[in-house]
Amino acid sequence: MKGPGLLVVLLVVLGGVSGLGFVLGLGNAAVLAALTALFCLMAAVGGPLWADLRLLAWFAPALILAVGVPRLLGAVSQWAAIALLVAIVVVAGLLPALGARFVTVGLGLGMASLFGYGFQLTGTASAGQILGAPALAVGVVLLLRVLMGAKDPAKPTREALADALASSTSETQERAAKLWLADRPSRWTGRVLGGTFRYRAASGLLEIRRKRLNHIEIGETLDAAKEEAIRLAEAVRSATAPDHVEPVRRREPAESPGATAKLVAALWDSLDTIRTAATERDESRVDVPKGLRKEVRRIELSGAFSWQSPQFRHALRCGLGLALALVVASFRPGDPLTVSFLLGTFAIMQPEWRDSLGKAWQRIGGSLGGAVVLTLVLWLLPQGFLLPIGLVALLGGFSFMQTRPAVFNGCMVLMSVGMNATTRHLDPRYVLVEYLLLMVLAGAIALLFGFAAIPGVPKPGPAERFESAVDATRALLGSVGRKLRGEDVDPRALGREFRSAAVAHHGLLAAEPGTKEPAPGQRDALENAAEALRGLSVTASSLLLLSGPADVADAVDEAGRTLGTDETAEIPVPRDADDEQRLVLDTIAADVVAVGEAAQTLRSA
Repeated sequence: MKGPGLLVVLLVVLGGVSGLGFVLGLGNAAVLAALTALFCLMAAVGGPLWADLRLLAWFAPALILAVGVPRLLGAVSQWAAIALLVAIVVVAGLLPALGARFVTVGLGLGMASLFGYGFQLTGTASAGQILGAPALAVGVVLLLRVLMGAKDPAKPTREALADALASSTSETQERAAKLWLADRPSRWTGRVLGGTFRYRAASGLLEIRRKRLNHIEIGETLDAAKEEAIRLAEAVRSATAPDHVEPVRRREPAESPGATAKLVAALWDSLDTIRTAATERDESRVDVPKGLRKEVRRIELSGAFSWQSPQFRHALRCGLGLALALVVASFRPGDPLTVSFLLGTFAIMQPEWRDSLGKAWQRIGGSLGGAVVLTLVLWLLPQGFLLPIGLVALLGGFSFMQTRPAVFNGCMVLMSVGMNATTRHLDPRYVLVEYLLLMVLAGAIALLFGFAAIPGVPKPGPAERFESAVDATRALLGSVGRKLRGEDVDPRALGREFRSAAVAHHGLLAAEPGTKEPAPGQRDALENAAEALRGLSVTASSLLLLSGPADVADAVDEAGRTLGTDETAEIPVPRDADDEQRLVLDTIAADVVAVGEAAQTLRSA
């Protein structure tokens, strides 16, 4: 959601929640409710309707407790409240381990808890009002999310499938697969997803052959297939079945050395499958293996809750950094800028040092830019204009939060200084100087703890981390293959292999401070490899959960044997495999190709 649409939603949320809060008797806490709703909205939007509602089923109670309980506890014991906030921040720092969808969820939970603790009410509020404020915020956001998605609840899933087909990158494929699984998966979208995986695998293998053989016609075939895929993506994106979609226009090389002809046929057959699925649209539900969603979460979290997990170490660093920030804030009770200081420290800390440095520059540079604008306002306009300018900056700033963070941070200067100086009758120049000093301090704390290395933790380079992740995944696939053949595999040993693979996958993306920087192009390769290897772990788990699977052990063995090598993997699909099993095998084939492409990039860098 961007531009005017986002501004309308913000106005509805802020105005609606604050108005309802006053009507329902929240008093001064009505403002707390309105601003908390913005943090809840960050986590409520990002997937299909049913998936977002399932997420809100556990996020909503957590948000209510995270906003209200530390504030109430602080009235009894300030140190107990700080300890609770640190624990919440650590949990929020771990949530991104569940996938890209949970980055905003963790951000919303952490920021809401810090905001609820540091926000200075203009008067007193009872315990019921403090807890009622986030509860009202959650209720309004829940209703708004239902209204936003009721007309077309599956739109995000279709768009993700279309993006995966049109771009064929590992990132878009991973997102499409996760949204499809999180939604109420229909058979036609499942066939589109399976066809996309087959198309990705075939095109990846043909691209490797084109480079090895310097075969011009293979390149022309791939270009023609890409054009057809982009055309079919629009049919997939449509809310209803298109009246007419032209048949796939095949183009095949005149000479096909070796197994190239078979790969070309698979390439065009996959696009034919997508076209048929998008036009016929079988809306019947796919029988997803019971417990698969929980198994996916278990695999992802098992890798996060480990001392060897970079995400876990980052969460601990976040907790320690915020602990220091909270202690500093405790020496300035009643300071209206405490919220800005705490939120700034939390927002700057990122898993990667260079990302933290970038966030610090956005925060401090944006604040300096906002300070220049505010100085001009104070010079040219009466002080009475500060409040309306601050409110306009608040609304306008959210439109730039994702695209131009520095502009957003500049707008927050106008909002924070203008509103506090006006409502608390303070000298705006003094408030502005204090704000800038606190932002510099927030950046210093965040960068200090963001760069802190954990003693005793190894610092392997990108290639070493990749090889470790491949080896762990290969060992896991070997055990799954033996299990599928009916051999005696110790469940505890299998569980340890799932955990080891998950830890290695997390290590690909978030390296320990002091680790060798990836070469140009290596970062994208590491991200693609991590997503593909995580996908292999999930598909391996789904094969164990499928009731009465076909003979797929050979496919698993082939994936493990060729994983991360220069060999061409041909994942066999049994003739009696149903749609669900074919989808799993297509996913394996695409992920193996993605890992092979990443291996070539990393070894050539």
